[in-house]
Amino acid sequence: MRLLLAAFAAALPIPHGALLAIDGKMIGRNYLPTRMLPGFTYRSWSLEAGVLRVEFKSKAGLPLEWRVQPMSGSCDTGKQTSYQLGGNKVWWAQVGKEQRAWRCVFDQHGKPLRLVAASTAPTTKLAGAGLGTVVAHAKRY
Repeated sequence: MRLLLAAFAAALPIPHGALLAIDGKMIGRNYLPTRMLPGFTYRSWSLEAGVLRVEFKSKAGLPLEWRVQPMSGSCDTGKQTSYQLGGNKVWWAQVGKEQRAWRCVFDQHGKPLRLVAASTAPTTKLAGAGLGTVVAHAKRY
């Protein structure tokens, strides 16, 4: 059993220490990716104005930012396309130089949250469906 837990922890895209720190700050709202795109590794996290940001970078230098942010209005506002990934509806849009994939969930108190995977990498180097896969497989820790 211990070996299985160690293998699971090694597979998570965010180190255990950072998970514990995020969990302590984002009680009931600690939605994080369980999968990351190949070649992307964790860099850092921050919490400002109620928005959690977790930075990842690929070996090729491509950025990816995970966000958990409060939401108002309709979840699909701003969508340009949508995907059905991992059993979840995921929306995608290009906003200026940034492409974003997102889905919406509720925290433990019933408040809506938007889970976002975003990158300034062009779609020729990082497909929207890749960002969507990260969002689709996020869960609350």
